[in-house]
Amino acid sequence: MNKKPPFDKTKTAKKENVQKKQPAFLSPTYLIAAILLLVVIIYSNALHNDILTFDDNDYFNYPEIIHLSWVNIKTFFTHYYLIMYQPLPVLTLAVNYHFTALHSFPMHIFNLVFHLINVLLVFQFIKLLTNNKTSAVVIALLFAIHPMNVEAVSWISARSSSMYTCFYLFALIFYLKYIIEGKTKFLIFTGLFFIISLFSKAQAVTLPGVMMLLDYYFGRKYLSPKVLLEKIPFFLLSLTFGIITLLDKDTQSNISSGMVSSYSLVDIFFIVCHSFVFYVTRFFVPLELCSIYVYPPKSGAMLPLVYYFSSILFISLIYLLFKFRKNKEVVLGAGLFLITIAINIQLIPSRLFEVTDRYAYFPYIGLYLLILFYVNRLKETNRIKYSNYHPYFILALLCYGVFFSVAVYSRNKVWQNDDTLMTDIIKKNPESQYLYRAYGNRGFYYKRTNRVPEAIADFTEAIKLKPDDSRTYFNRALTYMLINDNANATADLTEAIRLDPKQALLYANRTQTKLIMKDTAGSIADAETCLKLDSANADAYNTLATIEYAKVNYDKCENYLSLALKFNPKFAIGFKNRGLLYLKQNKNEKACADFETASNLGNQDATSLHQQNCH
Repeated sequence: MNKKPPFDKTKTAKKENVQKKQPAFLSPTYLIAAILLLVVIIYSNALHNDILTFDDNDYFNYPEIIHLSWVNIKTFFTHYYLIMYQPLPVLTLAVNYHFTALHSFPMHIFNLVFHLINVLLVFQFIKLLTNNKTSAVVIALLFAIHPMNVEAVSWISARSSSMYTCFYLFALIFYLKYIIEGKTKFLIFTGLFFIISLFSKAQAVTLPGVMMLLDYYFGRKYLSPKVLLEKIPFFLLSLTFGIITLLDKDTQSNISSGMVSSYSLVDIFFIVCHSFVFYVTRFFVPLELCSIYVYPPKSGAMLPLVYYFSSILFISLIYLLFKFRKNKEVVLGAGLFLITIAINIQLIPSRLFEVTDRYAYFPYIGLYLLILFYVNRLKETNRIKYSNYHPYFILALLCYGVFFSVAVYSRNKVWQNDDTLMTDIIKKNPESQYLYRAYGNRGFYYKRTNRVPEAIADFTEAIKLKPDDSRTYFNRALTYMLINDNANATADLTEAIRLDPKQALLYANRTQTKLIMKDTAGSIADAETCLKLDSANADAYNTLATIEYAKVNYDKCENYLSLALKFNPKFAIGFKNRGLLYLKQNKNEKACADFETASNLGNQDATSLHQQNCH
């Protein structure tokens, strides 16, 4: 085929002469190396950020992820994780855990490496598309340092976005090679990388549409039987993975129990317009970025005014696209953006957020192309005017480069831990029910770092926003228990049980607070209920053992403790308590053995007891 990009009309000989005059340090190789170095520098402060309670830690609650094996790898391909079908990203998290456990640095390194690879792939894709290395360098730079990409790089859980983009770009590069050289092997490689991309994230289903855009751009007869026939396997793959995504029960529930009733069809139209405009405006002015953008609250029957103004801008953009519909460059750039971003637009407001930064990670390449095409067209049609504006283009690029770099470095700090991230979410969103999650996550962080008053305040705010969430009551109860406020802890556990009466863990904790408050009968009743729901709950057995110990029923006490240790061989407090029982019965050898085991499991009281009684 040997096709060349439609807009590239500059003679090769002239290009070669220009390139020879360029200093060596301005060669594409050196420039790309400099861009990669810049990326490492501006993302360096994200490498030691925490594993967040904002999805990150949820992955490591799955037993198959923390126990890597061939059997569990198969499980990744047959299960959903956090309402997504994403077996390959989950596999990488399992590999991270297998080698370095819950150390965040290797996980962040993994994310950064994928972003660096994507920068190289963007350069290669644009170079093949435009036959212009300078243009490829510029777009690679903008892609590398755009602040909207921080979420896809600095958030461990968002690595699916950078992973699917990586294999998506590989697929597009091979498809371009197929168009240019006509070799079937490149089409096969396109299909293989498309499959890998689909196994990374469902957003990859848009690839066949982008392939047809490239057909149109390169002058192929995209509606001819031959060209359509070669697309059939790709569309079938998209359909299959789309169905797989929608088969997830949590996804179906997410859609069916969304917020449709909160908005009329007219409201949804304005929200959709605002969503598109959001991505376009943040492309040029990436300010006030946030990890969550909640749906707008209505004042009476009205949305915020910005939603109505957005519809005017959106319709104007559609008009411009229609006006330039015969311009292949405009169709390619705008089409690439619209096709790949449209799949993320909530036509049915069924999720708790309207838009999100990471969804722009790949689609913005289309907008970069539009700007590139405009500059190249100006250069071709009016060289005098272009030469006048050229210094301003360079200055604008430099200014954006500095602004973007500083913004990325600053934005990384927001992702440092649950405190910084949740505070950012709370500050930048209007009050809505969704913010209970932000307050709850920040409260959990405060609890974990022993900032008890702040934790209780955040859990209380979360309960005000969503009073039917049992988990928030449970977390506040655990916080009260840290300061021995057992009355309030019991009250919160009672409310949590009312909301979720089948949760054994709630009874296991309330049996302890009731015991401390000398409600022995209530404590026994809760322990028995807990064991009906979870017959292997070591805490419930331990509480019953404590009660029997107080009654001097040592045989029953030992039996309960042995059951607790049978079901949880790493139950340190159980070994310590059984050691105390044996010590009371003058079984010193057994007592010392249990104290030693408990000490090895990290129980400091057992360490002291062993030192005092086992010499």
